[in-house]
Amino acid sequence: MDSRKAMLMEMQKLIHEYSQMGNQLTNINKELVWQELNLTDEEAPSLSSENLSPASIKAIEKIVKDNMMGLFHDFMCLVDGVSDPNEIDNDGVWLGLQIKPKHLLPEQELEDEHSELMLHDEVYDSYWNWKDQFGENDDKNG
Repeated sequence: MDSRKAMLMEMQKLIHEYSQMGNQLTNINKELVWQELNLTDEEAPSLSSENLSPASIKAIEKIVKDNMMGLFHDFMCLVDGVSDPNEIDNDGVWLGLQIKPKHLLPEQELEDEHSELMLHDEVYDSYWNWKDQFGENDDKNG
């Protein structure tokens, strides 16, 4: 399987796995949610087997899966350069990014890569940048 197909297949697998949250919804553990998102004492008990039927859990899982598919689609549009991020350098021109298998990278790019943070290392830290600029009311708006 080529690298591109393997990555997209893995993305679909992860979307499916992360959307299967019935157990998390009915047996909520506030420590399992990233602490910065802060489930409140009112929110946590509202997610219980007494409040959610099996059909409502399945519906929530489908909505979450659909939202994650949309997230990855929109992210890939940014990567492909067919949509623009809000903040653009280079005189307002966004050309997208290129993701390619590491074995195709020139030796210098591989050396430079080791001196930078990898994308997955920046995911949670980038939350604070977003929150500072756009998300001051994100918890109140759902």
